[in-house]
Amino acid sequence: MRESVSATIVISGAVILFSCLGLLSNAAIQVQPSLDGRLEASLTQAKVNGKALVVKLTLKNVSNDILEPEIFLKDCYVASDEGRQRYHPLQDARGIVLAGPRSPDGDGDILRKKIQAGERINFWVHFPAPPPTAKTVDLFVPGLPPFEGVAFRRER
Repeated sequence: MRESVSATIVISGAVILFSCLGLLSNAAIQVQPSLDGRLEASLTQAKVNGKALVVKLTLKNVSNDILEPEIFLKDCYVASDEGRQRYHPLQDARGIVLAGPRSPDGDGDILRKKIQAGERINFWVHFPAPPPTAKTVDLFVPGLPPFEGVAFRRER
């Protein structure tokens, strides 16, 4: 009994510590309402890893209805703060965008998933890395206002 209480205290302390350090959280960098006001999109990660900028977002259904948004992933893009060049999602050898999750009907370019009232879904998109001198990007996702001035970190 004593060992299980000690283990519980240690684990609880670790969870609190990691939460305080932001290691377990999906804290939003920016939040945008959808254009129709029924979804809330949170940008939770923007990082350059090698030659790719990876963004992760969470969609929350803030309506009282079941929603099934369609996001055409190939229509997402980022624009760097340098030169305002557009960067469209990376694609694999078959031309499928490097993003997900994809709709279950096999269309690799569309995110389509039912979201119950109050629930969330996560998705991610890979873009070409902006120039080394770029500090921020603007992220454009169909159906949402732009996420502007998004700072990202570079990993080696």
